[in-house]
Amino acid sequence: MSEATSTTKAINLEFGSKAMAMKNSESHYGVIAKGFHWLLFLMFTFSVIGGNFLASLPKGAEKLEAAGMHKSFGLIILTLVLMRLAWRLINTTPKHPGGTSPAQAALASTMHWGLYVLMLAQPIAGILMSQAFGAPASLFGVIEFPTLIEKNMELAKVFKAAHGYIWIVLVVAVFGHVGAALHHHFIKKNGILNRMVFKTKE
Repeated sequence: MSEATSTTKAINLEFGSKAMAMKNSESHYGVIAKGFHWLLFLMFTFSVIGGNFLASLPKGAEKLEAAGMHKSFGLIILTLVLMRLAWRLINTTPKHPGGTSPAQAALASTMHWGLYVLMLAQPIAGILMSQAFGAPASLFGVIEFPTLIEKNMELAKVFKAAHGYIWIVLVVAVFGHVGAALHHHFIKKNGILNRMVFKTKE
């Protein structure tokens, strides 16, 4: 085999390895799944802080502008969650570490799917609340979200309450998720946390 052929083959293998790293494997999450994970974590954190800041503002132009930004971030979050969910469904999911009991595996799966439900429910409740109050939801005033419900003050109160409670449940669930990851990393030492960390080499 010539030197040129060997070099080409090595480049192809290296490229293939990097391409495969974009997707999940049975032991690790790929770059795309990690990107969704950390981007959504940051956006939800910012949105929760922003939502509480919004609630503290007095009525006026500043609050209306902040509400528009909050709704825009909510629409982006909803889009990202749907994309992440689709990516999860078409990708391999890393296996549970050795020694995981069926009960522990079921609990972990329940927690993961519960987080998806909460991440979808929170922005949807916010959009429905806004529309029920008679205020359309749009992406930075450029793209308006389709109207799902007409103005209805009674429903608006229901969705407002839901939006106000779901984020609390979501934060608790995230703390539980983080606690479980830290338990696996520091107590069980089974490398679970490393699956979702960006590294140059795996």
